[in-house]
Amino acid sequence: MELTSPQTIVERQQNIQKPRRGLRHMLGPDWKEAYLFMFPAIFLLGTIVAYPFLRAFYTGFTRTTSLDIGPWVGLLNYQILYKDPFFWDSVRISLTYTLSAVILKFFVGMAAALLLNRLTRTSAIFTALVMLPWIMPEVVRSITWKGLLDPIYGLVNPLLKQVGLIDQSIPFFGSPDLALPSVVLVNLWAGIPFFTLLLVAGLKAIDKEQYEAASIDGASAWRQFLHITLPGLQYVILVETLLSFIWTFNGFTQVFLLTGGGPLGATKMYTIYAIEAARSFRIGTAVAAAMSMVPLLAILIIILGRNVLATQTGRASVSEAEKGGVFDIISWPIRMLLNIIVAGLWLVNDAIEWAVEKIGSLFKGLRKPTDDPHILKMRSRSIQNRVNFFAGIALAILLIFELFPFFFVFITSFKTEAQVVASAQAANTTSLNSLQLLYWPAPWTLEQYVKLLGPTRNFLMWMRNSFLVSMVTPLVSTLVASLAAYSLVRLNWKGSRVFSGAVFSAYLMPGVLLVISIYQIFAKIGLTNSLYGLMIAYATFALPFAIWLMMGYYASIPRELEEAGLIDGCNRFQVFWRIVLPLTKPALMAIFLFGVTNAWNEYLFAYVLISKQTLMTLPVGLGLMIVGDVQPWGELTAASLLMAVPIFLLYSVGQRFMVAGLTAGAVKGGG
Repeated sequence: MELTSPQTIVERQQNIQKPRRGLRHMLGPDWKEAYLFMFPAIFLLGTIVAYPFLRAFYTGFTRTTSLDIGPWVGLLNYQILYKDPFFWDSVRISLTYTLSAVILKFFVGMAAALLLNRLTRTSAIFTALVMLPWIMPEVVRSITWKGLLDPIYGLVNPLLKQVGLIDQSIPFFGSPDLALPSVVLVNLWAGIPFFTLLLVAGLKAIDKEQYEAASIDGASAWRQFLHITLPGLQYVILVETLLSFIWTFNGFTQVFLLTGGGPLGATKMYTIYAIEAARSFRIGTAVAAAMSMVPLLAILIIILGRNVLATQTGRASVSEAEKGGVFDIISWPIRMLLNIIVAGLWLVNDAIEWAVEKIGSLFKGLRKPTDDPHILKMRSRSIQNRVNFFAGIALAILLIFELFPFFFVFITSFKTEAQVVASAQAANTTSLNSLQLLYWPAPWTLEQYVKLLGPTRNFLMWMRNSFLVSMVTPLVSTLVASLAAYSLVRLNWKGSRVFSGAVFSAYLMPGVLLVISIYQIFAKIGLTNSLYGLMIAYATFALPFAIWLMMGYYASIPRELEEAGLIDGCNRFQVFWRIVLPLTKPALMAIFLFGVTNAWNEYLFAYVLISKQTLMTLPVGLGLMIVGDVQPWGELTAASLLMAVPIFLLYSVGQRFMVAGLTAGAVKGGG
């Protein structure tokens, strides 16, 4: 019998451990747990985002006119596309619409944030009111403003007539010259809350002692804004501006429902151009149109990723080796141009400040100088009261602008059909009785709700479908996101930063690029005209945003808690389930609420994937109620109100979770 020496046993153990040590060295010490945590997210994102993207990329080089990919044609689709003046018009319109909307949202949002930041006791109430348009379903926003600006039944034209600004009604969405400014106005109205909320959170994070020190040194309010407020909000401004640019540029639903791309193509963005090409069986051209915008979006995603991922993961998003790389070389002219523009703005600002100081010194010379502290205090209080007075007026105007559309929806939904018609006729009269019909139901009635919920409409069926999809989707995305985000933030494995960047890119991927390929794939496996197909698509596209938010929450939890659990004998799954996950209940609630809201509001995928009325969700169903020029405003406003009520209730219950979720990480990076 051969005896085994101790040396042989050690060697055998070393031989067994060599492959493990090799994998740990190559993939990181936590690679096993990391891949288990990441697997559900990788599977969903790989099958519903990555594969359709690659399929779409290939389809752009083929002549595809059906569900099957057609023959290879090389660059022919792109050559035809780039010779099409309508495509370049759509790109120009998209950029004009996006830049105009984002610039306006930034300046108005900044003004609103500064005003709200001055409030103390009532700031929460005003913030909640300003936030209402942002949580309003997109299809409801579109129906509301289409009705509000309607030349016959809307309230805006009568108001303009009564104040003497116009003599006859203006077709805001029917005029080629006014259609684009009108959709920019709607986007501004809906986007102000997003900018305001993040900027208010950013302002609260700035140390007040900086303002006190600057005030003691004699810095004016404008100088404090330039040298304290703006630098303190630098990260927030970058993130919200780029995110808003990407969302607006990739937008489809709002403009499509308001104008359909018309009149005469005045509002045909590239997303509408691509969808129209796909519906006319020019799928290769449609994909090429969407894919042509990817380079621009990729640059914005890289800029965002470099600033956001470091904050969300707690690790540097750009290594020293990557600095000075290809992207830095390509972006150098842009950065230099921005630096020149900023330097020019500073010169203009200095010149204006010099002129204002000279004028101010002249007025000061007219005032009797005094050293009396009581008089100085009274003057300071008088100036402060005047500032507060004008700030209150500005905030009141902003609230009227944000809340007036809700008033229109509410009163119109309680009018009879005869009252709606009489209201349109009252717009051209000046009698008090006629004007009362315009602004107030007389009498109040539930006629529109009875018709809407009756057998001639499928509203209750649409609501049931939306409810089912909206409940299942966030459950899946919340569970999968909590696992994936923990792996990316807390586990030590090589490739985590690559996956973080991939997740962030998937979050900003234009839906119009993927929906065509997803429709082809789902049609082959029987998931079109299926609520299950919508659930899978919604859950997957909710994942990147959910993972992004969870990464910010995980990064804020002290690692010592996990280390203590590991020392006590827990494995990674037990630490995650028993220690970390209970601490993220607010984040889980925020993600769930956002998931419900997004699934309840989504239009594009439901519009493309569902054609049976019995399976339609509310956004598509409400859009279907508008047939050409026949627009039953009474029923539409009633449907809009009923669709918005569940989201309002959800928002009122979980407001603090949703606000915390939206601002998670976005403000933290400013420090």
